[in-house]
Amino acid sequence: YIGELSQLIKPETFYRYHDRWTNVLQTACALVAFSIYLAESRLATPADVEEYLGFKVNTENADITVFVITLEEYLHGIISLFNELSRLAVNSVIVNDVKRPQHISAFASELYSGFQLLNLKNDSLRRRFDSIKYDIKRIEEVQYDLRVRNLI
Repeated sequence: YIGELSQLIKPETFYRYHDRWTNVLQTACALVAFSIYLAESRLATPADVEEYLGFKVNTENADITVFVITLEEYLHGIISLFNELSRLAVNSVIVNDVKRPQHISAFASELYSGFQLLNLKNDSLRRRFDSIKYDIKRIEEVQYDLRVRNLI
């Protein structure tokens, strides 16, 4: 559907209707990020998102001349990855994969450090960023429980 939508939207009206599809693109970016993490244990780059979804990620905040995925949509997708990683850490322990939470914790901590370097304004991206600490805490609690039980 995104492809059909991109054909209908003219560049000059992109931001007028942008709020109609932004949540779908954020979710799509999150799915790409999670898929790449599961397959390769790394962060999905804007180039990866472009490859999977077929639309350029506007990383340079350039003028809109074609349908694009905005940098904010990409970052929202990456923030959603934290929530999925915390769930994955819990579910990994359930299936006796006690090593995975350690890898998830290291990855999430490094990614969180990168997000802290960004100067986010007081908008939805900032509010979502503030929720990351709860996902990090959940991952750390899983690790703590594993250590207390001498499983790692």
